[in-house]
Amino acid sequence: MLLGLINYVRGWVRVEIRGAAIERFLNLCAQNDIAFWDVRRLAPDVVQATVHIQGFRQLRHFTRRMMCSVHIVKKRGVPFYTHRLLPRVALWGGALVCAGALLAATRFLWVVDVTGCDHTLQAEALRLAEEAGLRPGVGKNKVDSEEVRSYIMTNSDNFSFVAVNINGSQAQILAYGRKETPEMVPVDEPCDVVADKDGIIESIQIKAGLGMKQAGDTVVQGDILVTGTMVSALEEVYEVHAMADVTLRTWHTLEQVMPTTVQTKVPTGREKVRRFLVIGSRRIQLSFVEKEPFPCYDIIMEEKQLKLTENTPLPVKLVTERYVEYTPKDYVVTQETAEKVMEQRLEELLELTLPEAQVESRQFQCQYEVPFARSSLQVECREQAGVLQEVSGISRKTTEEGND
Repeated sequence: MLLGLINYVRGWVRVEIRGAAIERFLNLCAQNDIAFWDVRRLAPDVVQATVHIQGFRQLRHFTRRMMCSVHIVKKRGVPFYTHRLLPRVALWGGALVCAGALLAATRFLWVVDVTGCDHTLQAEALRLAEEAGLRPGVGKNKVDSEEVRSYIMTNSDNFSFVAVNINGSQAQILAYGRKETPEMVPVDEPCDVVADKDGIIESIQIKAGLGMKQAGDTVVQGDILVTGTMVSALEEVYEVHAMADVTLRTWHTLEQVMPTTVQTKVPTGREKVRRFLVIGSRRIQLSFVEKEPFPCYDIIMEEKQLKLTENTPLPVKLVTERYVEYTPKDYVVTQETAEKVMEQRLEELLELTLPEAQVESRQFQCQYEVPFARSSLQVECREQAGVLQEVSGISRKTTEEGND
């Protein structure tokens, strides 16, 4: 394989040798370092062989001495194609212009990509990067990665980490969003522990402060569980930073509604394809499809970034739009399928709304009707409760009732 490629680059000629002393002719060529390969005898006085271009040019000196004739059967290789294309000045000029354009294109950034965060933060990072001078089409020598990173971090509080890397003609922005931290009350500031949900207290462990509720009590959101206002035996009022671990038994009801008659799409097998190039903001259409090719259809779009190398994308995209025809058809969802789907959706909703709750029991109910089915999921949970807020103050009578 490698030898064949080398021979193709050097160029070779397939020749037909005729004469009465072919063996002596071949021996003479071998003595003068003219190499033949793929030698085949077609007749007693006819032989075909392959030789390099340099060796072929020397054959005429020996054909006269050996009374042989040499005819070209085939010639292949890069030198022959190059010689054929040499007179085409416009072709070589166009190739030089393209090479120069590609070389110039590598000095610019054509792709700016953001990873590591959601779409909202990606859009914000792209906007701030553009304000800092990083955008598609800008010269690489005009972009300072550290300045862009500092600008994004300085002008937004939504990022905890930002890094800007430039590889070839592509700029990669790695950004991580900042997680919201709950507002904390300083440990040296007096506060109460207040219920943040409704339920029944299953257990309460007071670390500091005075308990206002005990296990088995029913509480609603906003009730004081532990107060930071204390009254001593000498009727002296003082305030502390209340702390407690409170576990509640809570009950929640989640509901879901689902249509039982839906419209499905049945593909017909027919489709049409439209292709076009996107160069910057300009679109060049390569194939033509009518504006409404089918009465009912879906559009599937694919984009391909053309690249000179892996890290050197070109400012050109090949976009393919596939118009797939379908026939709408009404479909009635069975009760079994509706119950299965809605139960799964309610379980996913439970994970989203109560991610830290420990579910003790659950009860799923479904009411199947046309055109809608309704379902509910009732769950009993064990949850941690209690948030800190500024002390509200209590009287001596309230304190005595809490101690009782």
